[in-house]
Amino acid sequence: MTEIAHKDQIHHDIAGEDIFSIEDDNFRTYRRLWDENPLDLNSGSFPLHLDIEVTSACNLKCPFCATTYSGFKNGFMKWETVKKILDEAGDNGLYACKFNFRGEPLLHKDIGRFINYAKKKGIIDVFFNTNAVLLTEDKVKMLIDSGLDRLTVSFEGFDKTLYEKNRLGAKFEEVVANVVRLRNMRESLRSKNPKIRVQTVLIPEMKDRLAEYVSFWKDKVDQVSYNDMEPSVDTVNSNIKRIKSSWICPFPYQRMTVMWDGTLTACKNDYYGKLAMGNVDSISIKKCWTDSLDTLRKLHKNGQAHDIEACGECPLRMSELIKREEV
Repeated sequence: MTEIAHKDQIHHDIAGEDIFSIEDDNFRTYRRLWDENPLDLNSGSFPLHLDIEVTSACNLKCPFCATTYSGFKNGFMKWETVKKILDEAGDNGLYACKFNFRGEPLLHKDIGRFINYAKKKGIIDVFFNTNAVLLTEDKVKMLIDSGLDRLTVSFEGFDKTLYEKNRLGAKFEEVVANVVRLRNMRESLRSKNPKIRVQTVLIPEMKDRLAEYVSFWKDKVDQVSYNDMEPSVDTVNSNIKRIKSSWICPFPYQRMTVMWDGTLTACKNDYYGKLAMGNVDSISIKKCWTDSLDTLRKLHKNGQAHDIEACGECPLRMSELIKREEV
């Protein structure tokens, strides 16, 4: 029997409010389709969500992050490219967009303009992940004014030693103060958004200390969460790339990624663009979603994901195979 991992099994919310509990019919429809479409093998006519990489550059060198070691070309997405993407997205009823992929979005000078335009196009869930190093007072005010719906702060640990060991280039006290500043300014302006989530990668030092993590952050943010440490081919078993499985990835039924140069790729885990399907300069997102991505969907449905290089090396697929004891 074909199986679907219809929810992200790597992410875990552990404290605070449910930031997806929003009293809005359109938002509830979006979250229902997010869960149901992979179960029903229903891709629809357009993705529910786009990962839009405004930059691939990052201001930190975190030892557990692929961006630190990948060596891919860095760049910044042009306004014309963002506008083209969001115009098509708005015309096709896109529900959500996340303005990052491999880099730090606050490095882009026009991030506020991008967020504001996305909201004008009717996108109901606009957000991004950040290390919060650049979350200055001016940027906090800009993000609130732009209409950002939520923000995820990546933060390993709850003390200076652990944090600065894993977030090379960041200062513990400054980043904590930046996050608190965002919450305080949001409250002073009587704004509901952006909702603030803080999350850690479950590095070895954090495995038995999540209660301390929650205790440190629970009064500073809206939600506390963690992501499992993702496996890699090097740390598991090189043969995992060739293992056939009935597990089907949910992403081709939910989301697609646009790299900073306009390259369209099928997956948010495709760091090197191995699943590239063209460029927004010459092909529509809709055509990629309905035509090009359908080939990948068929391979997954036929249990042939291992024949796709990027899928064979995917950390989500490896995590699922490990849980199913197929490795």
